[in-house]
Amino acid sequence: MPNNCEPDPIEGVIELPDSLGLNFYTPDIDPPPPAPNNGRRVKLSWQISRYNFDTTDGIRVRITASNAANMSDKIFAYQMLPLKPGASEKVGAFDHVCSPTDLEEYPEDDPIMNARPAWFRLNYVDVLLRSRAEVKSFIESVIDDVQRLKTTLDLTDTLLPGGETWVGPPLTNP
Repeated sequence: MPNNCEPDPIEGVIELPDSLGLNFYTPDIDPPPPAPNNGRRVKLSWQISRYNFDTTDGIRVRITASNAANMSDKIFAYQMLPLKPGASEKVGAFDHVCSPTDLEEYPEDDPIMNARPAWFRLNYVDVLLRSRAEVKSFIESVIDDVQRLKTTLDLTDTLLPGGETWVGPPLTNP
């Protein structure tokens, strides 16, 4: 029986029935241990399922960030784009894993009204890909990008909040 994608009555929610459970990516190296004393982490889970609707056949991948500590789990940047070129109806389209600046500037869940460009953040990414090779590459890229985000956030913890120094001889009182 084919796995057809029926329209969901709740806009923006995507069901992933009959998950395939293709768990074929294991990082070549162990991720680095958590930075001392900050406890920052986020759990990434992915589900893979077949997608067959009308004449479109592909593989749907959904990656969800959850159980975050000392960081937001809404780390996926979306931009509101027209459903069709020139149309007024817009939908959120995944663009990239957020940078630390994106985490500060992009709102969670919905874009700022009338903002251009209209960016926002969600805790999941849901994409349709054409092949197992694309799926493997996409999952690896997301994991690597999230690892880089966490590493960058860890580095910001080590920045000095301020300080002062003299360049040249200090002033002396007569």
